Amino acid sequence: MTFGLARVCLSPLLAAQGVMLRRRTPRLPEATGLRHGVAGSGPIRLRLLVVGDSSAAGVGARSQDEALAPQLAGFLAAHLSDAHERKGRGPAAVSWQLVASAGVTARQTLAMLAATRLYPADVLVTVLGVNDVIEGTSPVQWLHDLDALRGHARHRAKVRHTVHCAPPRMDLMPLFPQPMRWVLGAGAARLDRALRRHLRQSHRRTRFVLPFDPSQEDPRDWLAADGFHPNPVLYRRWASELADHIDLDLSQTSLSHATMPSSFLASGFSSEFSGLEPRQRTASGR
Repeated sequence: MTFGLARVCLSPLLAAQGVMLRRRTPRLPEATGLRHGVAGSGPIRLRLLVVGDSSAAGVGARSQDEALAPQLAGFLAAHLSDAHERKGRGPAAVSWQLVASAGVTARQTLAMLAATRLYPADVLVTVLGVNDVIEGTSPVQWLHDLDALRGHARHRAKVRHTVHCAPPRMDLMPLFPQPMRWVLGAGAARLDRALRRHLRQSHRRTRFVLPFDPSQEDPRDWLAADGFHPNPVLYRRWASELADHIDLDLSQTSLSHATMPSSFLASGFSSEFSGLEPRQRTASGR
């Protein structure tokens, strides 16, 4: 209630700061390029679905090759290939699909997902929260929307494991003036605390924190020209550490119902990409 009251009392100032921020902040486009593909070589052993907002869409990168989804697939393919080679098997590939748009909330993402043809997927990654913070979505509503997204992906794409990327530390972003920075940071922290509690007893569902702390690192090294979205260097770092997180998640899954990297067989999804040119079948991290 204290946070809600503070937001209401500060709303005229926040609105004015928002107008000023939009005027002086460059509006960057979403990354260009295909929104599905295959990373690595060999049979497809893992299928990835990434959904979310502008960061999922690659704002701050020029092309999808520099953005999150294909690089994540590339690093996962490297993990799988290493595991397979240790067992005397051949290399493995990871298929990926991206459903994302700048400015969307979790509820809007659900509508976008429902209107999209989804390929089969084993792992769902969500990149959401910033726009829900801006819109003032309550933690209860946000969690409800994330649950609905996961349920939709499980029903239509047969997803078996979900990773939710936590909202970034908006209170540490120098782009935002005070008190806007405090309000947004407090809102992001509320959603993140709720997400941690919500997933505490969850099965095959985890939380991942963006590997960037503006209080310890120079934002100019990691952020795009708008001072908020990741730049290609941070996207690559994000993809690498998220791939490590997913690989660990899958390796710890109960063997009786394993979603283990080594257990995935080539699926019908591979036929969707059999005609792609070689440059379309690879991703950064190869």
